[in-house]
Amino acid sequence: MKKNLSTTLRLISLISFMAFGLVSFMGCSGGGGGGGVSSAINYTGVTSQAIIDENNAVDIATGSLVGGEIGSNLNILGAVSENSNSIKSPRVFNIASYFQNVIYQIESATIQSAGYLGAIVSESDTIAGSCGGSFSITLTADDQTGNFNGSLTFNNFCEPEFSVNGSMDISGNIDVNMGQMNYFEMVFMDINMTSGQESISMNGSINFNMQASPMRMTMSFILQDNNLNKTYRYENFVYEYAQGVGYEDITLTGRYYDHDYGYVDITTESPLRINEYDLWPSTGTVIATGNSGTKARLTVIDSSSFFVEADTDGDGSYDDYNSGQILWSSI
Repeated sequence: MKKNLSTTLRLISLISFMAFGLVSFMGCSGGGGGGGVSSAINYTGVTSQAIIDENNAVDIATGSLVGGEIGSNLNILGAVSENSNSIKSPRVFNIASYFQNVIYQIESATIQSAGYLGAIVSESDTIAGSCGGSFSITLTADDQTGNFNGSLTFNNFCEPEFSVNGSMDISGNIDVNMGQMNYFEMVFMDINMTSGQESISMNGSINFNMQASPMRMTMSFILQDNNLNKTYRYENFVYEYAQGVGYEDITLTGRYYDHDYGYVDITTESPLRINEYDLWPSTGTVIATGNSGTKARLTVIDSSSFFVEADTDGDGSYDDYNSGQILWSSI
């Protein structure tokens, strides 16, 4: 039986919430376009391929996860300790998660019942933040084809410990007969997120491919650290995640631009496993490849620590540098 529009929108909300199980950061793939970045925020850092050496190996390897410079501690999840200092966590896993939680709240704005004429239905609503502000949604959906599109506008929308201003467009397609999402895309520009004294702005897109196995998100966006006045870029950054009982396995591939060093290509040698309630991976290995065959390899020791090795002469061996054990909390 065909699902009515209310069911369609609820599925949009549910899929958006599931799509990371609390993880991730902006992109495009699997059905709709994606990856375009607006001109309002431009990447201003080094554009050439980085040469990895003993001085930058740790910064580059961790920067792709943190989403910027070591020591910048904007916590996208908004978790804080008792003394209100931000708990550091991987930005790249968490920003999209925030927006997924936002869209999950769209469920309260779904159209009730099916008393409408024709296949095209429009709906709008305003949803209050738990600690102030609001976001408004306008959505148009075709109950025959399953295509939908709309927009979200954030007005100091506050969830615990940080708030958002800006707007995004959303679009996608759902199989109205099977009730399954095919793809879902967010395109955002001039989104500003603040937490305490920290502030970042972003332009880019996320596109969720719900038909892929494991589920896939490709991210293309520019992140601007407004305090450091530095920009970082993720280009066609594919994020795949498979859920198990009490954990998620994550693989990352794509290009990351560091403001100071240039770009590297990221691959996952072994999946990053994040256990339930942990902020950081407990196992996994990520490799950043730079110019002239130079590489940095980040190996997770446990959910508290990791180490980085580097091949700085491009001979294929990670014997030129070893950071020793580093605490996740120190980056």
